[in-house]
Parts: sequence; C-alpha cells; structure tokens
Amino acid sequence: MKAQTATRPYRQRRRAEAAEANTERILQAANELFEERPWEQITFGAIAERAGLGTQTIIRRFGTKDGVARAVTAWLTPQIDAARDVPVGAPPADIAAALARHYERWGESVDRTLRQQDSSPALAEAAAGGRAAHREWVERVFPEASLDTTGRLIGICGVELWLVLRRDGGLSPGAARSAVADLIAATLP
Repeated sequence: MKAQTATRPYRQRRRAEAAEANTERILQAANELFEERPWEQITFGAIAERAGLGTQTIIRRFGTKDGVARAVTAWLTPQIDAARDVPVGAPPADIAAALARHYERWGESVDRTLRQQDSSPALAEAAAGGRAAHREWVERVFPEASLDTTGRLIGICGVELWLVLRRDGGLSPGAARSAVADLIAATLP
C-alpha cells in the first residue's frame, strides 16, 4: 500500500504569491495602457507585453477585456477613494486640497472613463459607479447641505470643473485648488 505524501503548503503559498504578483502586474499594465490609449487600442497582447506575461495568462484570469477593466476598477477604487479622503465638517480649503490630490492623480483617468463609457459595458459601469461614489462623497462631506446645495457641490467638486480650470483656464494646481475652495465657501450657507 502506497503511503500518503504530505502536502507542501509552502509550495502552494509561493504559487499563490506568484499568481497574486502576476495579477498585480496585469492590473498595473492595463491601467497604464488605459491612461495612454483609447479603449479600442488596448489589446490582450499589449497588456501581456507591458506586464511581461503571456496573453493566455490574462485570458485565463480575466476572460475578456471587460473582465480586465472591471478588475482594474475594483483594484483602483480604494486608491482613488483614499486620495480624496476628508473629514466631515472640514473647511473648504481642506476639501479643495483633497480634491486637488485626487484630480491631479486620477482626473485624466476619470475623464477618459467618462468620455469612453459608451465603448464598453465595463467602462459604463465604472462611470456610473464613479458618479454614484462622487455624489455619496459630497453627501458625506456636506451632510447639512440642502438638495439644491448638494447639486451645486457635485458640480463644483466634480472632475469636469477641475479639468476646465486646469486645462482651459491654465490654472496651476494651487490656483485651481483656491478657486474650488472659494466656490465651495460661496455655495455653503
């Protein structure tokens, strides 16, 4: 009778760590490509090349390009949320500073998602989720705001205004931050 061999948990752990590292590389590569190219120009081959992995690894792990996009969104959401964290009742200058951190890092990516939301179900889901998260953030940061004031704050604190101030207005991050703080202060009762 053959003796049972003991499992080797250390091998399984290393294999799981390697798989996790590969997933991280795929997500990072896909996000970098998304920041550089339109949705239609992002391929499994491009992601695989950037991640240093085989195309089949990506297909096995995520199935479709939308699967990759959904995974990237889930991976980035906590990072994006942390960038604009601000306590309830913070002064307008602190709120604008949180928005500046957030939009200077993520504004272009958020804008690209919004502009391309009709290209993919996953991008449409990400855009809808981002809009909902933005509204929830405004409602959390300004809990006493009326419905009318909340609507105004959604616009003032939105990526669209930030990008208009930075791109079209030519304002520095500090000047855009000051403009947003002034608008927030003028909107609050």
